[in-house]
Amino acid sequence: MAIVCIAATLVAASLVHPPSASASSERARDVACELSSPDSAWIATALEGWQRESSRALHAPSIRFPTLVLFDTLCSHTLLPTARPNGGVFIGAGQQFVLQNAAHSGTIRAPNGESLSARLVSFASRMPNGDMFFVMSLPSIWRAASRSDTLATAVFMHEFTHTQNPALGARIDALIRRGLPEEIDDDVIQKRFDSLPAFQRAYEQELDLFYESARAPTRELAVRAARRALAAMDARRTTYFRGANALYADAEDVFLSMEGIGQWAAYLWLTDPQGAALSADDAMVYIRRGHRWSQDEGLALLLVLSRLAPEAPRAMFGPNARTVLPLLRSAVAR
Repeated sequence: MAIVCIAATLVAASLVHPPSASASSERARDVACELSSPDSAWIATALEGWQRESSRALHAPSIRFPTLVLFDTLCSHTLLPTARPNGGVFIGAGQQFVLQNAAHSGTIRAPNGESLSARLVSFASRMPNGDMFFVMSLPSIWRAASRSDTLATAVFMHEFTHTQNPALGARIDALIRRGLPEEIDDDVIQKRFDSLPAFQRAYEQELDLFYESARAPTRELAVRAARRALAAMDARRTTYFRGANALYADAEDVFLSMEGIGQWAAYLWLTDPQGAALSADDAMVYIRRGHRWSQDEGLALLLVLSRLAPEAPRAMFGPNARTVLPLLRSAVAR
């Protein structure tokens, strides 16, 4: 089974280079690792923030907590969810975790056995048994890369959302078995078609229409713009997703769904008075920087869907998760 990792989002992050192996090994021998109070508070606040945004608009089922691996330049901290009363030492969002601390020498071991450098990163993935895990560098690493705590928490919201809809990840595995390259990521459509000017123009046209729908002053105008956007998208897909490229139609729907609902979770937190407390306009400017197609159009789709059918995003979670395009078509048809 292919394991698909979704990389840190919202901006193209420059990486923090870890110290040399010899220096790191020497320091690791001298470190007694504990999760600091500020880091513990940040993790709890982020988990509780995601839970709040789910109640506010995502409407996901009760959280299924993944294994979390969080780290700084010296230590990694693995949080294992436990159902045993009083069986854990860390509590966030009402969940107890068993906390395992370990010094590292510049390399982190993910729960699926893979190794990665202790640098700026955030992703969710699945283990061979289907359980989800989540890996993220702690805010100190983000600050060292001139990234803010606000960005770190917004990225947490996006990536943690992926841990709650593993069925979409399973669909990507199925697409790989059907012939998509094994090393695909959420930019697969952009990477394959952005060299075609006509494709890019068509994408930008439908993108503008979806955001027009999201901003429309009345529901009637929102529905009209959404219908024009879907018609433009259908024309693009009919033109380009055929023959050897036919499989990319399904891939686009899955990645728009995954990235869209992740971006929407981040946007909800950015505009939450208990979160970043940004205005809607400021949050939109903040989250749309980066120009990655699946994230930008995915966010537009979720904004429109949540406006026309507020309960519909619930269907994007769970073992029988639906994708965003059929949900939006249904909402527009009503």
